[in-house]
Amino acid sequence: MRYLLPILAAALVLIVACTPPTLETPTVTAAPIAGGDTLRLTWTAVTSATGYNVYLDATKHQVTSGTSYDVTAPTKLIEVTAYSGSEESDKWTLNTGIVKTTSVSVDNMGGTGANKAFYFNTSGTAVAIPYAATSSDIDFVLDTTGISTELRGPTSYDPDINAKDNASASAGSTDFDSYNNAPGGGVYSTVNTISSGAVYALWIDQSPVGWGPEDHFAKMKVENITGNTATLTLGYQKVGGLRWLRNP
Repeated sequence: MRYLLPILAAALVLIVACTPPTLETPTVTAAPIAGGDTLRLTWTAVTSATGYNVYLDATKHQVTSGTSYDVTAPTKLIEVTAYSGSEESDKWTLNTGIVKTTSVSVDNMGGTGANKAFYFNTSGTAVAIPYAATSSDIDFVLDTTGISTELRGPTSYDPDINAKDNASASAGSTDFDSYNNAPGGGVYSTVNTISSGAVYALWIDQSPVGWGPEDHFAKMKVENITGNTATLTLGYQKVGGLRWLRNP
């Protein structure tokens, strides 16, 4: 018995010495590139890792060398792990699904209701608010020309409501859920006539210098226009500069 304990202790030391260290979760930075159409993932090398797995909506893509990966198609759930042999680290996770707000009721300028504008708050939720000629909150105003309803950005007025150079573009679709990618620059307008049943891409441009990582993109469906009131469904991409509009 006196020999058994030292033998067991030596065996335990050998087992611990042969057990590989637990892999750390990669520290990942996600940055939109290519005008917001691609999301570049970069990470710091993980000690003892022999490669990395990138999961795009649960589909695994193996990276056997390097510490970066470009996601080129709208993807809702992105995960990155480190691996060594059969061992895999915990997942770094990014959800790029939109924040969806339904049943937003906004009057156009010809209506009697107070809320003639809307904005996206810090959580990405769309909020209907009263029109004010100098409001720093307003992202878009519902205006009217004759019998038409217009969606107008703050800089379409003279003087500007605020400095946000926001604009919109027709999506050419009536299906809010399947519209997954806002277009790049060149097709947006600060004034757009909107119609019931149509879907639009929204660009919340924080400055008049074009696309940048500080900007945000969104989509809007006009569920119906009854009299002077429009009922809207809106979706907001919280990742700055990214044009993907996948539903949550």
